[in-house]
Amino acid sequence: MDINFQQYFLDHLSFLQNLIQIPSVYDAETITDNAPCGKGIADALDYMTKLAQHDGFEVLTYDGHAIAIRLMPHAGHCKERVDIVSHLDVVEPGLGWSVPPFCGEVKDGRLYGRGSQDMKAPAFLTYLALKLIQSEDLPLKRELRIVLGSDEERTMNDMFYYVDKAGMPAFAFTPDGFFPMAIGEKGSLMWRLSGKYDGIVENMDCGVQCNVVPPTAHALLKNNHYTAMLKELAAKNSISCTVSEKDGKTYLEVTGKAAHASMPQEGNSATAALLSLLKECGDPLMDNLYQCFKDFYGQSIGITTPSGNPVDFTMNLGIFRIENGSCYGEVDARYPFGMTSKECTDKLACKCALALSLDYDSPPTMNDPDDPYVSILLSVYREKTGDHSEPIISGGVSYSKVFGHCVAFGPAGPEEPLLAHQADESVSLAYAGKVLEIYYEAMKRIALI
Repeated sequence: MDINFQQYFLDHLSFLQNLIQIPSVYDAETITDNAPCGKGIADALDYMTKLAQHDGFEVLTYDGHAIAIRLMPHAGHCKERVDIVSHLDVVEPGLGWSVPPFCGEVKDGRLYGRGSQDMKAPAFLTYLALKLIQSEDLPLKRELRIVLGSDEERTMNDMFYYVDKAGMPAFAFTPDGFFPMAIGEKGSLMWRLSGKYDGIVENMDCGVQCNVVPPTAHALLKNNHYTAMLKELAAKNSISCTVSEKDGKTYLEVTGKAAHASMPQEGNSATAALLSLLKECGDPLMDNLYQCFKDFYGQSIGITTPSGNPVDFTMNLGIFRIENGSCYGEVDARYPFGMTSKECTDKLACKCALALSLDYDSPPTMNDPDDPYVSILLSVYREKTGDHSEPIISGGVSYSKVFGHCVAFGPAGPEEPLLAHQADESVSLAYAGKVLEIYYEAMKRIALI
């Protein structure tokens, strides 16, 4: 069958726009038994359930945690199951957008909206690939499932729940990484910081989510003694900071640049910039936190990436709050093979003045490059693109952590800027058509062998 993949994608674009327009951010206030992550995410799962059922698919539901859109062989023995796993939850939109963050608007050949890269568009492309395979009535040997989760950006408990109910597939891939393939992932951990505070700051509110480089940071000081000095320091150090006074108190608002915490070098932490100002006021905790988190690579707390390791340790103070004399923070860190979470935790605990707890820890993962499933994916990508570069080890945290025998297969590539977790997140319509062809061919070959 001769398929115009670009046109097929454009013919179905309105459905993806509808999906992006659903604000599927975790919302604790609207949690119910059937919506364990809140109404927005439940609405997104319901939208894809109804669309798939309308298109003739069987849809398995998992108590609001996930759905599985299923394509089975028509007859005979089904050798095994392969899952293509994505998530419909998105991070907070944050500030700095030139369009409404849930608009689903097309402008200059790009589709805009939170989740357009991470990862509603990739999820939708795999769904369209399944829809094409369904239409061909092929002699499939394996069950294919498009699995859509609800809580990847926070805990991944959605997919642990799914695996507990559905069992492990023979293989899985997630379109939540880079081409040609992320064959392995760094370890990922989250630290929580807490403690009492009695310094110059009355209130402080920094960041939008643990795994996002903070685009904004705010602080209200208890008096206005440092206003002039802070204005001068901000100007001298080219920090984007508004310093103002109200009711005898100084208010600071710092603007940075958001980025995914797995690639913090792509962003500019507003929190680190704010701490660099406040430490000059002689506040011990502000100075301590700045010294700990002034760089993304852990050098300030004594971490050195093992010699010869192809990937670095990174960390990001994603959330920090001061209110009513108490501090609270969340730190996202990614660590390579050759390091342990205990080693990293001990390093920070020795330097940081606040109490520290390790609340999430997922070790590094690695797949065999000679695995037959891995070989199929790589072969398809190379045939369709002519790019014979080798798989990478990613700093990202995807559902691969849950499935083990799972790789992140695209969709990011050299043609497409990385905008996940940033303002004006968007995806090229032309690029999406090319990616659809890759996913269609890869899924079809996996189901036929």
